[in-house]
Amino acid sequence: MSKLSQLLTPKLPPEMSIPEPLERAWTWMEAQGWGFENKHGYFLTPYAGTAELGITFSPTETLTGWFEPGENGHDRLFPLGQTDGTGGFAALWRDPSDEVRVVVLGSEGERLFAADDAVDFLRLLAIGYLELNSYSIGEAPIDEDAESVAALAEFRAWVEQEFDVSVPPEWSVREPDPFDAWVGEVKGEELEVPAGGPAPEPDTTPFILPSVDIDAVVSACRKLLHEPRIDGIRFRRLDGLRLTTAAWGHELEIITGREPTGLDEETTLASLMSDVRSAFIAAWGAPRAEAPAKDSWAANKLVVTSIEHVDLWPVGDDLFVALFTSATEGMQIAAVVSASAVDEPANY
Repeated sequence: MSKLSQLLTPKLPPEMSIPEPLERAWTWMEAQGWGFENKHGYFLTPYAGTAELGITFSPTETLTGWFEPGENGHDRLFPLGQTDGTGGFAALWRDPSDEVRVVVLGSEGERLFAADDAVDFLRLLAIGYLELNSYSIGEAPIDEDAESVAALAEFRAWVEQEFDVSVPPEWSVREPDPFDAWVGEVKGEELEVPAGGPAPEPDTTPFILPSVDIDAVVSACRKLLHEPRIDGIRFRRLDGLRLTTAAWGHELEIITGREPTGLDEETTLASLMSDVRSAFIAAWGAPRAEAPAKDSWAANKLVVTSIEHVDLWPVGDDLFVALFTSATEGMQIAAVVSASAVDEPANY
């Protein structure tokens, strides 16, 4: 285990671990002699020397100013090191689907989705941006990045060979940014509406009603009920159905044109969602009348997705089938969860 992992691992929140590609990279960097220690702590870089030419990994970063211990969202983030000279840092983010992504939190309140996984994050670092923020990512490195691009040449070659990937000449940003949206939802921020600006052009893209095999959704839930028990959420896709934001189950978010707008479109979508709910009632009876416990996984899922309603069916041995429904959000999610994810205030 790398020295950096030894220092970081005791600080990891529950249900999070260091991604294996990051550990391989840190072990390689330390073998090159690129780790150093001073009165402020231990630091590791993907380049030689102590100059700040991109990221500086360190166990000294905290979420202070963003999320305090015990605050909703705190245990889904874990800082890895500084990304610029102004206090921005990269972090692991366990997203609402419990996939571990990499994000950047800037000193000016910036929230940026950086990479889908650890290998992509290493590819991003290997490009050679002097700073990782929305001002630099999204276009090719500029003249000010030249020293960093040169310094990362050895690391760039290692990443391509070690993971059999290519390092692109530039990195693209995700629009809309899912991490920025998640932070806003967790903190209850209201969307800003520009004042005095021109009215947006109407969206002429047709609304296309999703095509759903309702029997397949019910069948997939039944299969999950017979899998080996695990704590918390059932971290599996519903077998044979579209992979969603990792593993919530079947997510009725296959609207290819645009989300519903207006009462007529929402009514049409709500009718389809009602048919799905009716199939669940036929399979498992009337849903539970009481709401999930405050701060439980099920309750937090409602907050993160902006969905306002969930039906819960107690089934099997200490398990629930959950169906989250919102015609206005254009989303319906089916999942199988443990009773603790419904009845206990806890982080998942």
